[in-house]
Order: sequence, then C-alpha cells, then structure tokens
Amino acid sequence: MKTQFNTYDGVVEALNGVDLTIEDGEIFGLVGETGCGKSVTCYSVLKLLPKTAEVVDGEIVLNGENITHASESRLREIRGGEIGIIFQDPLSALNPVMTINEQIGEVLTLHQKKEVNALASEKEIPVYKSEKWKASSGVEFMITAFSVFFIGLFTILGQFSLGLPFIALIAAMFLRDQMQKDLPESALDLMVIEALSRVKLPNPRQIAKSYPHELSGGMQQRVMIAMALAGKAKMLIADEPTTALDVTIQAQILQLIKDIQKEEQMSVLLITHDLGVVAETCEKVAVMYKGKIVEESSVDEIFTNPQHDYTKSLLNAIPKGGKERLQVSGIGDHESI
Repeated sequence: MKTQFNTYDGVVEALNGVDLTIEDGEIFGLVGETGCGKSVTCYSVLKLLPKTAEVVDGEIVLNGENITHASESRLREIRGGEIGIIFQDPLSALNPVMTINEQIGEVLTLHQKKEVNALASEKEIPVYKSEKWKASSGVEFMITAFSVFFIGLFTILGQFSLGLPFIALIAAMFLRDQMQKDLPESALDLMVIEALSRVKLPNPRQIAKSYPHELSGGMQQRVMIAMALAGKAKMLIADEPTTALDVTIQAQILQLIKDIQKEEQMSVLLITHDLGVVAETCEKVAVMYKGKIVEESSVDEIFTNPQHDYTKSLLNAIPKGGKERLQVSGIGDHESI
C-alpha cells in the first residue's frame, strides 16, 4: 500500500511499500519510531485520512472482501462494526459534551440494532430512553428549545466579549441530565452497562452517566475499548493505546486487550513504538521505518535474530540492567533502507 500527502511543497510519500497480512485470532505488532507512518497505515485502512491525503496504490482486503474502493455506506458498516479502533488519546477521541452512555449507545444503534430491539422485546422495556421523553409532556421539545435559545442568546452576547456560550452549553447539559435522572433504563442502557462491565470498569451504571473529563485516563481507555467491542468487531486496531498511561495502568490495559482477544478470537493490530509492549503482547511483529516495512517476523525471531540494521539499532537502544544504554545512531545512513 502507498499513501501520499499533497502539500504546497509537493507530494510527500507517507507510506511506500506497506504489505501486511494479519491472520484470524492473531495479535500483530507494528513498531517504529514516531513519524514513521504507523498511524497513517491505520487511517489508510479505515479511510480516515485528511482530504490532502490519498491511497494511490495497493489493496485493502478484509475477510476476502476488497474494500479499497468501498462506498461510504459500506465503510460506515466497517468502521466501529467489523473493525474497531482504539485511539492514542481517548480524551480527544471521545465527545466532551456527550455522556459515555450516549456515545456507546450510538455504536450499538448503528451496528447492533437487531440485538437492542430483541432485548427490548424480551424484557418489555423501551428500546431508547427518548421514547419515555416523548411520552412525558414534551420534555424533549423543552430541552431542545432551551438549548437552542440560550446557546444562541449567549453566543450573541459572547460577541460583545462577555464569553458566555460555554455557560449556556453547561446549563443545557445540566437540565437534560436532571430530566433523564428518574427515567427507567432502556434496552440500550442495559447493553451499554454490559459493554462497560466487560472491560472491568467499576460501577458501570455511574460511569455510563459520566462525561469523559470525569474519568481517569485508564478509565477513558477502557471506555474506548468498550466502544470498539460494542459493534462486535472482528478486528481491533489499537493505535498506541498505552502511551499516556502510567506503567501499572498500561499493564492492565494490555492484559485486558489480550483477555478480550482470547475470548472473542479477534485479530488485533497493535501499533506502538515500545518494543517491550510488543514482547509482552504480540505473536508477530513488523518493523517500520520511513513509510516502509523493513522487517517482519515472529516476536521471538525479531528479538533473538534481527536481520535489518534498523531493527538491530532499536534493540540496542533498549535499556538493559547493569549495562550502558546504547543510542540509535546512524539510522539514516543504512544503505538497505
């Protein structure tokens, strides 16, 4: 696969020869330094590239289906459905003005609608909480009207440097939360709680009512994993899922990914710059440098018998107890790259 960015200074080749095959039920690591093209590989597969970028060569095949030129409707089915993704920074990936319940609920509504309806029929409860809103004297209309009126009013006032639009947004969110507080749980609510329980979050009902900023970094990442799993993904792409976490939480998140992968027998593409994470988690690994795959092998083979100079440099740079830490030097001079 080849991906390029069109800039004012000309064409930049971000990917130039990425060829990966990930088997069913396999945890595959993609390792390389910052800026080598790991995340661009992920976004190229899911067609989440910016408008200035395009895949110019190669094919993307998912379970035998060529999705290189798939329609936008088909891609919507794939994203969050057949392929789940965990982004590097969960706080940026999550919507700050929607509760966790609403965000996971969106995934379930798009990709598990039959299951949600079946649960509602079985338990004789509403599918969505909004069904109760519509039955309670126009509450939904009142909330919408309040939000639109005051956000519009404070936006106008904000033009006179009063800086009040944010207050209106908070007020609208508060009123909505108060209106929902005493409503009975819907089928969608129950499935969201189940999804949060699967990723071992304590008190999933309370977390479902929370906003992203109210959760710790580890909890936010577990929510991202719950969202990825809610669509019954066959493949999970984890883009640097532990970068911003401390060592203890990092180990817990990696173990959670391994446990879920084993339980669901899903494929996992783990993108990282940390060879320690690869050694602990993956079965196979590809080493990436300057948009190219320079070496691919089993994890054991990479660590015991590296073939490429860049791979050797990465391994030499790993801190070793009682030994001087070596620098990754002369990478740009490797003739084989």
